[in-house]
Amino acid sequence: MKNIIFSAIIMAFVLVSCNQKSKDVETNTPMMEKDSTKVNDSKAKIYACPMHPESQGKLNDKCTKCGMKLTKEVK
Repeated sequence: MKNIIFSAIIMAFVLVSCNQKSKDVETNTPMMEKDSTKVNDSKAKIYACPMHPESQGKLNDKCTKCGMKLTKEVK
């Protein structure tokens, strides 16, 4: 009986901690989108990564996915 209760507590702990990791990843994505809207509001030129066009920012910033410099101008 004690083994069943102990196993249930361990399983609940593992499920909760795995769920927290996926929430952290989801919250980082909207922050990146908000940062790119600030660049749009200031009417500055926006650049993108040659390999990941969804990663945008200022000239020579680094891509969040691969670390390359942002060099391709977005129209």
